[in-house]
Amino acid sequence: MITYVPDYYEKFRCIGSDCRDNCCIGWEIDIDSKTLQKYNSLSGAMGDELRANITVSEDGSDCFALRENDRCPFLNEQGLCRLILWGGEDMLCEICSLHPRFREWFGGRCEMGIGLCCEEAARIIISETAPFGLHTLSSSDESCENLTETQKKLLDIREELFAMINSAESVSALDKSLLEHSAKAEYELTGNAPEAVYIDFSEEYAEKVLSLIRSLEPLNDDWSRLAERLYAKALSPDSADLAAHKNILSYFLFRYFMKSDSDGELFLKSALAVFTAQVIQLISECTGMTLADSACIWSKETEYSAENLDAVYDFLYNEHYA
Repeated sequence: MITYVPDYYEKFRCIGSDCRDNCCIGWEIDIDSKTLQKYNSLSGAMGDELRANITVSEDGSDCFALRENDRCPFLNEQGLCRLILWGGEDMLCEICSLHPRFREWFGGRCEMGIGLCCEEAARIIISETAPFGLHTLSSSDESCENLTETQKKLLDIREELFAMINSAESVSALDKSLLEHSAKAEYELTGNAPEAVYIDFSEEYAEKVLSLIRSLEPLNDDWSRLAERLYAKALSPDSADLAAHKNILSYFLFRYFMKSDSDGELFLKSALAVFTAQVIQLISECTGMTLADSACIWSKETEYSAENLDAVYDFLYNEHYA
């Protein structure tokens, strides 16, 4: 197995109590079976406290019983994890030790990144000044990857998209070329012929986007308050921060484009990247939030809810794909 990460990956470090948000609040924290076995075998006061705070979620998975305001029972008043303070990071369950990192596997290849849902990860991603690139965390022996021909072609197409992003000099030309290239590539690879409709944020289109946003299941109160602050606003693509726009496009293509291996919808993945970059700009302009904070709240609402992400895909499919 070979693991690839973005060049900015190693810059990430959890900033702990300096974080304005907290990933130990507002999330259901599932406990993997290996860690559950460790918790169940732990003796002493900490073992007793652990077992007293484990429950079963609606889907039948083991998780921590959250306290008032959906706080993890092991989060102290300083915003630090008592499990780490007591026994180090080995005390964490898999989801806690991984977050905000994500992993995708195909063939003998693993890709790992940091998610925009974390304010520090969002800051790193949005502010990155170097062109997007990947490097390996293990041997670069490509014979270990065992990729299918389709996967190899998809990787080549994605590299072409990354190259287009890195060399672009305007947002509007970049978005248009990404969508056109992805539509052409999808036709050549699958025979599907999506219409490469440019995503133009007119006031009329923004009104449709607001309807989408307000239809999403709110995962926290922050999203509900945000949705009420947004209004229909036309965007001028080339008034956007080009560097930040490139970084958002690269992030979403890195995280989602290879999922086309299972559904063949290359254009839809590129449309998601372009659409999201523009929605993040809309949130920022309507609220005065930074692009990083806007990206963070959008990511938490859509990337960590399968239902909400599907709703975004459905919107894009109906508007730009069918």
